[in-house]
Amino acid sequence: MIELYRDHNAVCCQKVELVLAEKDISWVAREVSLPKGEQLNPDFLKINPNAVVPVLVYDGIPVVESTVICEYLDEVFPEPVLHPADPLGRAHMRLWTKQVDEALHEAGSVLSFATLWGDRFRKLSLQERQRRYRNVGDPIREDMYESTVEHGLDSPYVKRAAILFERAFANLESKLLDGAEWATGARFTLADTALTPYVARLEYLGVLDLWLDGRPRTGAWWERVKTRASFEAAIGGTLSVDDIAAMRATGERLRPHLRSVREDTSMAVR
Repeated sequence: MIELYRDHNAVCCQKVELVLAEKDISWVAREVSLPKGEQLNPDFLKINPNAVVPVLVYDGIPVVESTVICEYLDEVFPEPVLHPADPLGRAHMRLWTKQVDEALHEAGSVLSFATLWGDRFRKLSLQERQRRYRNVGDPIREDMYESTVEHGLDSPYVKRAAILFERAFANLESKLLDGAEWATGARFTLADTALTPYVARLEYLGVLDLWLDGRPRTGAWWERVKTRASFEAAIGGTLSVDDIAAMRATGERLRPHLRSVREDTSMAVR
């Protein structure tokens, strides 16, 4: 049996769910609500002391970290193949998953903590907020979250987030050449499943067009992604009306700020 400890609206969890859907793997959801802090419950900490989701449990053995889980699933369940056939192609795929882990996840987190998550955190006591920051377990990320919660859109990390997204979209547009339909060429791979939840989040926020403007190949890639059954199974069909409404309201606050920041950063990235 496969169990997935997840929050249905967490991008890292959606990344794993896309792979499960692509491979048509049956699994059981174990909900861990991040807004309620359920990742800090003692029972969950026994499964993952790092206090993060997702966690995949296969025949009683946990596997942690979303990118590791995706590669694990691609090896254990080899059909359909979600990696390029050649070593160089696989290296390029891993450059994408590395960029997602090291840049886009931070960028998405910053936008969330500067707005929606920040609103929720500010309702907590100072003591509880400090506990949540410390739970990150990384002093650099702790500072990032504290800055974005306490200063909102005025946090310097917001500009950094815009730059990180700008670099990713510029990179993707440059790779979709000579008829390439997917991030690493002709085959849909873990590179595409890694990128998808973060691009989807921008779409639900209503700000994706800021980065698709002038990038027709990336826009066409995104339309192809959304036609896949896995997208509806892992993202589109899992979000509630309230989820979507909250993201759109957040995006309305973000949009004018991001437009201004992106105009300042896009030329520097190019």
